[in-house]
Amino acid sequence: MAASFIYANGRISGEETTLLDQRMWQMLISSASGEEAMRLLGDTWYGGFMQYHSMEDCFIKAMESTEDELLELSEDERLVRGILYRRDVRNARYIWKKILSEDGSEDEIEIERSGLIETEILRKSVKFVEVRDELPLLFLQTLEELLENDRVSTAEVDRKMDRLAAAVERDELIEINSGFRTFVMTKIEQKNFLTASRCGIDGVSRQEVREMLLPGGYHTEDEIAEAYRRRTLPDLLAETPGFEGIGAAFEEALEAGSFLGFERGCDRMLLELLEKGAFPVFGPSPLAAFVLRREMEISHLRLLLAAKTAGVREDRLKKRLPRG
Repeated sequence: MAASFIYANGRISGEETTLLDQRMWQMLISSASGEEAMRLLGDTWYGGFMQYHSMEDCFIKAMESTEDELLELSEDERLVRGILYRRDVRNARYIWKKILSEDGSEDEIEIERSGLIETEILRKSVKFVEVRDELPLLFLQTLEELLENDRVSTAEVDRKMDRLAAAVERDELIEINSGFRTFVMTKIEQKNFLTASRCGIDGVSRQEVREMLLPGGYHTEDEIAEAYRRRTLPDLLAETPGFEGIGAAFEEALEAGSFLGFERGCDRMLLELLEKGAFPVFGPSPLAAFVLRREMEISHLRLLLAAKTAGVREDRLKKRLPRG
């Protein structure tokens, strides 16, 4: 096992050079248009996937390639489940939302390649009880909750699927080591504070906010909901380990009603945890960290290209992206 991870970690060290560096991010952010940004990407590792019809297809293929690398190298079942079940959560979201909360049709549902759960099982499990036995327990529990009512809203499906996505990461990734426990808890904590602060702008009730929050962060859902009611969210955030560096950005976001700077700070925190976190040199951790870094990079590239296409100013884009 140790010898195999030495080889795997060596491969991943080589793959890390395909991640975009600071100079490339600066060039992408300064590019004059989406077309120019795509030309710049053509000279990077992503250029090998641009034979596909759209940039979105390019990103999907790039992510699949990264996950395939993980499957080839990893011997840790928790890591494989923790990464690939996340793809199954996304497919379940697409399929169950379409069937349960829209027109009930199963036609033209855009899905990704299946992870560990065949997409046909996700489709059929909505209508056929016997198929549900093939779902992992967390997926089964989520579907049963959605089926309690004849019709659910898209917002309710999204809330349930957000909880499922967080549960998958809590159940699988945090058991690898303390570094990933910190990463997952930090990610959930960030999402909860972002959700609560945005709800404050819209005047959402405490109970509604409580239902949107995810378990597994540094603070309980009740603690965050109560701080929301008392308007003391900045004070509670200040108590969160590791969040001292973005407290000012959070207060500024609450005052201005714009969360670009806070989201940027949150993404920077996650990237730093993946790049410099307390992970063993050998073992499954570097493999999982690399996959998550690629996922974040693609998410930021999607944001950048959408902003360039919409004509968003460079200074505003810099306020959101953690690179550049």
